Amino acid sequence: MTAIRADAGRGWGWIIEGWQLFAKAPGIWIVILLIYLAISVVLSLIPLVGLIGHTLLNPVLVGGMLYGVAAQARGETLEIGHLFQGFRDQERMGPLVMLGLFSVGGYLLMFIIFMIFVGGSFVTGLALDSTGANVPHEAMGGILAGVGLIVMLLAVTISILIAMALFYGVPLVMLGRQNAWPAVQASVAACWINMLPLLVFGLIYIVLVIIAALPLGLGFLVLGPVTVGAVYASYREVFEETRSAGINLAK
Repeated sequence: MTAIRADAGRGWGWIIEGWQLFAKAPGIWIVILLIYLAISVVLSLIPLVGLIGHTLLNPVLVGGMLYGVAAQARGETLEIGHLFQGFRDQERMGPLVMLGLFSVGGYLLMFIIFMIFVGGSFVTGLALDSTGANVPHEAMGGILAGVGLIVMLLAVTISILIAMALFYGVPLVMLGRQNAWPAVQASVAACWINMLPLLVFGLIYIVLVIIAALPLGLGFLVLGPVTVGAVYASYREVFEETRSAGINLAK
């Protein structure tokens, strides 16, 4: 599998293309997003199981939205039913759920690291108390702060890896017909070689999130579909429009 290294300015270009795709059918896109949000809210109301279920099924729903974007790009009409294409396509549903399982594993790893930190701090405190060691509060606070920083850095690293795995992983599975693990590997590699345009994309996206949150969060009804369109535009440029100069991700 090969991918191209896009120019840094394409980070903004992908957002523009996402907006253009949204503008072709804004009403349908808003309905699709509202249905997606309703499903997410219902699942979030179920303790623990709902959260896991949402994480597992999210790539399936996002894959459906990407399928709708691809249909638009081909000149076809966007339909509300495209949201559920990942469930209808049984060959794609399994790998998409596997991507969700990858996310669950990442979040579980972060939870374990956090619990080890909390448990280790508690045990260390008990051990010091039992030995009667007089450790200054400043020194103990410094140690805990240092360990906490390490835990935070590990959590951020895992979160970034999950994002890198899914950014191209979902479209590679849904549109590129790849299996889950090869898609994850290719997605992480493609994100790495496109670090600059994705950094530009991320910085602009943070500004757009702030703007979208201002009018009672209603801006997310627009930003959500634009995001899906931008991800598709990026995937299409990096993978589907690969030229002879493309980089072999297997190397």
